[in-house]
Amino acid sequence: MRKVTVKNNVINVGSREVPLLSGEVHYWRLNPNFWGEVLARVREMGLKVISTYIPWHYHEYARGKLDFTGKTDPCRNLKGFLELTRREGFWLIIRPGPYIYSEWPNDGVPSYAYEYHRLHPKFLQFASKYLQSVCAVLRPYLASRKNGHILLLQADNEIDPWPDIFGHQYGLDGRPGMFQQFIQELYHNNLADLNECWGTDYESFDKVSAFIATMLPGESGLALKGDKELQRNIDYFRFKYDYSRKVAQWVVKEYRGLGIDVPIYLNLYPFFYAHDWAAMQKECDLVGVDLYPLAELSEDRYEHRKITDKIRYLKSVSKLPFVAEFAAGVWHNRHYETGVLTPNHYRLLVLSAILGGVAGWNWYMLVNRDNWYMSPINELGRVRGELFEVFQQMVRVFEKMQPPSLKKLASVAVTFNPLQHAARTLSHNSPVLVQLYEADVDYDIYDPRTGVCHQPILFYSGNQWLEPQGHENLREYVERGGVLVAFKDYPRKDDRFRAEGRIGFQDPERILFEFKKKLAFRLGTGRPTLEIVSSVFAFDQPEGEKIKADLGAYGKQTIGYIREVGKGKILHLGIEPSREVVVEILRYFDIKTACYSNTRDIKTALFKRGRTYFLVAVNNGDEDKSAVIYLSALSTHRGSIAYRNLEAPTKEFTRVKGPPTFTIEVPRKDGKVYEIRLGKK
Repeated sequence: MRKVTVKNNVINVGSREVPLLSGEVHYWRLNPNFWGEVLARVREMGLKVISTYIPWHYHEYARGKLDFTGKTDPCRNLKGFLELTRREGFWLIIRPGPYIYSEWPNDGVPSYAYEYHRLHPKFLQFASKYLQSVCAVLRPYLASRKNGHILLLQADNEIDPWPDIFGHQYGLDGRPGMFQQFIQELYHNNLADLNECWGTDYESFDKVSAFIATMLPGESGLALKGDKELQRNIDYFRFKYDYSRKVAQWVVKEYRGLGIDVPIYLNLYPFFYAHDWAAMQKECDLVGVDLYPLAELSEDRYEHRKITDKIRYLKSVSKLPFVAEFAAGVWHNRHYETGVLTPNHYRLLVLSAILGGVAGWNWYMLVNRDNWYMSPINELGRVRGELFEVFQQMVRVFEKMQPPSLKKLASVAVTFNPLQHAARTLSHNSPVLVQLYEADVDYDIYDPRTGVCHQPILFYSGNQWLEPQGHENLREYVERGGVLVAFKDYPRKDDRFRAEGRIGFQDPERILFEFKKKLAFRLGTGRPTLEIVSSVFAFDQPEGEKIKADLGAYGKQTIGYIREVGKGKILHLGIEPSREVVVEILRYFDIKTACYSNTRDIKTALFKRGRTYFLVAVNNGDEDKSAVIYLSALSTHRGSIAYRNLEAPTKEFTRVKGPPTFTIEVPRKDGKVYEIRLGKK
């Protein structure tokens, strides 16, 4: 028996480290006569790991009768595929469900089970019986066994309560059910407390109803008014989080009880209305996110940032930051939205994920199948040249960089609270995130609910409400010596919308909403004067150092303050952030970013392994760019630096003397990776 674990951002099979770089191949959707050709192309691409679903609905060809050997249809020969992949030397990620989605009837579940939600006793009974059968097939192939090659198992798929299908079974239709039970437990059976928080007059918990904002794009209708309706909205999403966590808990426990002793992971939506990522991580060995952006990240100007932010947040949550489904092609209907996925699209997407700090990914789908388009390998094992070549390039970049072994050099962090996004009370294009992105300031993402931040400066990006544990952790962060920066949105209430001031922020005396003229102010003495157009919070007598601005006829007003709290400081500015303000704040507190470029649309990140550095530079713009890169992390190095393009055919390094800067050429919607070595001083 070998021990299979998650450690150092890879899967450890005994003493062997296996990076999670894989591609999806659905055996049951391919003619078994072409399995060998398909696997040959996967090997030529450079991949050593493949992933596949196991469709319960398909393998159960009649009620209670399962075929895993191909006796009823050669495509059902799961055992044959397991034998072939082991013989061909591939590691395997297995995804047996119960659900698989995957554009399959009933999302992969037989009709008799699909009638019930995932925690319904009847569904659990049916699913348990199926899992017993499929695990009996899988156990001999687990990597913990001699010659076994299944190193990772996914428990269920994108667990979602699906209220539109099963809401009537939860109590969302007016009849009491799981939702009412959850609310009763959440409020500790205190109906008076519930009515006070919700602004309702329920006579029993059985009468409690969900109340949420209109959610679908383009809709107009009921909007939330005031804290009490917002509280009801938030509690509804807490119910969804709790449901998904309980499903994960059940299915992981079921697999463990059936002898699955390799790491188990959960894949999550790239948004937050169904999953609390941190809570889901507690139920398994690692969590991964599924990413399907539009062609060349064209949803809006900031889709590139939103993608990298999801990777950043995943990195802060998962034991191994893994893109469980990394778009390689797209399913039918979605292709009308995404547009054509070009070679540049795939390069841009992969290099952006690396920039964000990803440790591995699974291309979905690596091989075409029904209801799918634009993969690099087709169903016959033939390649789509220009796409296949790009995937090969990205595999080589991964192998040369070895992202799991790299340390990301970042000195800035930003808060991120998933529940605020789920409840639609916070935009993904928050001003703080946008301006850091515009300034090419790389940062880590920090969830204030889950622990204390370790970066020297932390920008608050969130609502004015925050869970009590978040307030406590932010206070501890500052007391330990951190710098906490907030603008007009700052934490001043708890998640019941009661006043909460333990961090030390002070409320303004006046809010000059109508003031939208250009104003000038500075941080400290001898610093440049900053100009900004913003409405203004004005403070009368804040504790600490006052930050003043001349507002013309309004006179000099205090628009912010710097206050010492323990060993650290709070900077509170009653204005909207701008690129210039963000940069000046970092200068004021002497915080150096590892690298940056002033060229528009160029985004950078710097990584380190020993004495070798790797610079990732991505051009999200629509034109080729020549960009100067500043390597601030190497500013104290007095010798020369040598760099080379990781994809260039030559192995020669270009040596640069003097300040650690160099100029690179980056094509539109593309990126480059440079290996950097330090010369002798």
